[in-house]
Amino acid sequence: MTFILDASVVGKYLVSEADSDKARALILDWERGKTDVKAPEILVAEVASLLRKRVLRRLIPPLWAMELFQRFEDLRVPLERIEGLAGAALALSLKYHHSVYDGLYAAMAFRTGAELITADEKLCTALQGSGVLVRLLSDWN
Repeated sequence: MTFILDASVVGKYLVSEADSDKARALILDWERGKTDVKAPEILVAEVASLLRKRVLRRLIPPLWAMELFQRFEDLRVPLERIEGLAGAALALSLKYHHSVYDGLYAAMAFRTGAELITADEKLCTALQGSGVLVRLLSDWN
């Protein structure tokens, strides 16, 4: 099965917090070939942004943020171009009251028939009944 990873999952993989164990298990399953994962190319910028936010909140030091970003890049999550997804992302964001960035992950999941894995409870709840397959990271086993 193929899963679309959003930045919230990668953030939990990189920085220990609630459900980090589940994010690591998901990534480990992918590394072992048990699942496939991919993401829209926006993932790179979103991971950099979430690491910056953790630095600003003094949760991690800047040097550690840079090391964690390198760890993320070393994962080499398969990325797909967002070209052709933006219109669908905008429609989803307007209908379900979330950012266009979240809409890109949802649109990719919808277009490919893959399941979106997110740690964002509000996004998961909003997308229920949308036709997008979505699972909360905390439900990963």
